Amino acid sequence: MRQVEIKIFNIGRTTIDREEVQRWLDHIGADQYDLPTEDTISNPALLIALAAKRCYMSFQPGLNRNVTKVRQDLSEYLDNILKSGHGSVLEHSVYTFAMEGISRVFTAEMNRHRAGWAISEGSLRYIRFSVDRDADGNKVPDTGIPWWCPPSLREAPDDSPDIVQCKRRSWHLFAKAFTQQEEIYEELLDIWNIDEEAKKFSEKKKLTSLFRRIVGLGVATGGVWSGNIRALRHVITMRAAPEAEEEIAVVFSQIAKRMRQYEPYLFADFEETSEGYFRPKYRKV
Repeated sequence: MRQVEIKIFNIGRTTIDREEVQRWLDHIGADQYDLPTEDTISNPALLIALAAKRCYMSFQPGLNRNVTKVRQDLSEYLDNILKSGHGSVLEHSVYTFAMEGISRVFTAEMNRHRAGWAISEGSLRYIRFSVDRDADGNKVPDTGIPWWCPPSLREAPDDSPDIVQCKRRSWHLFAKAFTQQEEIYEELLDIWNIDEEAKKFSEKKKLTSLFRRIVGLGVATGGVWSGNIRALRHVITMRAAPEAEEEIAVVFSQIAKRMRQYEPYLFADFEETSEGYFRPKYRKV
């Protein structure tokens, strides 16, 4: 087996067409509202602010005759959205992350949070589960079943001798299980002669779909997840926490750090604990 590290890449986020926004503001009569410059607020945060202001027509005093005063400070304005629980407007802005080295334990947990998320996971129906080999059919060095080692299996300085022994014995069994999967999968490939030139892709797909049934949840995979701001806040709240499954806690603690950096107006209320987890000031938005 081959250990891999979890890698997270922010490959996309919401952008705004400022010219079209200005035409919209002119159309609704918000002639005194000046769009904030790009160096003062991110596109995702600005879109949320615009959507919220449209709910009350609060771009400027007098546009809605019930509104005589508006918040000018966008930091205060967006903080009030979070504080008041006006969470629906957070759904307009989206962040997209590519994640590699995560296991199907993680993806099974993430599928429970599908509301507000778009998910494109690597498919073992189409992707063959086998290690790299050279032209002669020999394993390429340093390859094997990729997997991410959870913290609970790693030895720590404060582990008692009994815990160290348990971890070492467990490590041996993990290695044995991954090796067996690899050997059985390779044997299935040979039985069905899957690389025969005459075999069509459709036939290979059916065989690969069959073979994946022996693959465990612990193998590493990857994919792309797009979540709106409301969904991101919810999952960070639920999963960047000590009571969460350890792999998803590792992933979303990393994402929480990034979102605090990318979107300080929308995630500054998340405070990092001494253990590296995150707790929000506004839990339900």
